[in-house]
Amino acid sequence: MTTQAKFVRDGSQVVNVATATTLTCNDKFILLLDKTGKKILYREGEGIAALFSDFKKVVKPDEKYGLVLDDGGFIDLRSVSTVFTSPKTGNLVVLSHDERALYVFPKSTYKDIDGLSESLLDALVNVGPKKKIAKIDWDAYKG
Repeated sequence: MTTQAKFVRDGSQVVNVATATTLTCNDKFILLLDKTGKKILYREGEGIAALFSDFKKVVKPDEKYGLVLDDGGFIDLRSVSTVFTSPKTGNLVVLSHDERALYVFPKSTYKDIDGLSESLLDALVNVGPKKKIAKIDWDAYKG
C-alpha cells in the first residue's frame, strides 16, 4: 500500500482511496475496500475506467495478501470469504465476507475456468505469514 493520499468526493463526503487494499473494476462499477473488507468507495457509471486507471497509480496491493488481477486491479485476500464456480453461469466468483461479489472471472474470457479455479484455490490455500502470494499467469487460462 502507498502512503500517498488520494481524496475523492463521494456524495457529501471525501474519502481517501489510498487506504484501500482491494481495487476492482468491471464495465459497470469500481470498488475499493480496506483490509477488513469495509467499503471505501463504490462508483457506477461513466468515467469509471478513467478513475480505475487513476487509482492504480496511487493504490498498491498489499505485499503479503494482494492478489494482482489481469487488469491491474487487486484483491486483498483477507477480505475474501469464498471462491466458487457458479453453477448457473460457469463463471468463477470471488465473494467478500458480506457475500457480495468482489470479482467475477467470466467463462467467456477464461476458457479454462477449471484450471484457473485450481490455480486460484492453490494460491489462497498457500497464503501464510512467511509466504508471498503466488502470481497467477492469467493468460494461460484464456485459451
